[in-house]
Amino acid sequence: MDTRYLSALAVAAALFATGCAKKEEPKEEPVAEAPAVDLAAEEQAIRNRSGEWMNYANSKDAASIANGIFAADAILIADEKAHRGSAAIQAAMEADMKASPDALVSWSSDQVRVADSGDLAVETGSFNFDPDGAGKKPAIQGSFVTAWAKVDGQWRAITDAGGENAAAAAP
Repeated sequence: MDTRYLSALAVAAALFATGCAKKEEPKEEPVAEAPAVDLAAEEQAIRNRSGEWMNYANSKDAASIANGIFAADAILIADEKAHRGSAAIQAAMEADMKASPDALVSWSSDQVRVADSGDLAVETGSFNFDPDGAGKKPAIQGSFVTAWAKVDGQWRAITDAGGENAAAAAP
């Protein structure tokens, strides 16, 4: 037999054997599941941030509210106006604080609902605004809703709106 024929036969047999060999399937990497979000802990974190906000409001620290509580592109709806972004929010709060320097505000959260993803939440509640702090002027009671988003690992208000509760209609 010709050596070229034998060499070709050997190459063909090797190729055939390689084709018949069991291919090792690539191993699938286990899919890492996202860690479960502790919704109760996230709810408490939002309640804590809301408490910080109230402290800043009563200490007349508009800068800490606008730049520390709100996200940079947040919207505050107050006094029938929309204030967009940190600078506008700070200016609106400073104007309110100047107009009512002795005012005291308090609020409580009725509900904080955190999304299963753990990065969005909605807080609803009620507030009491005493314009002179001494109770000579009537206090205003109202309701609010705040949307929160986790920004760089910290809860930030992205939208806040509130309003005075409507008086009950006279019978």
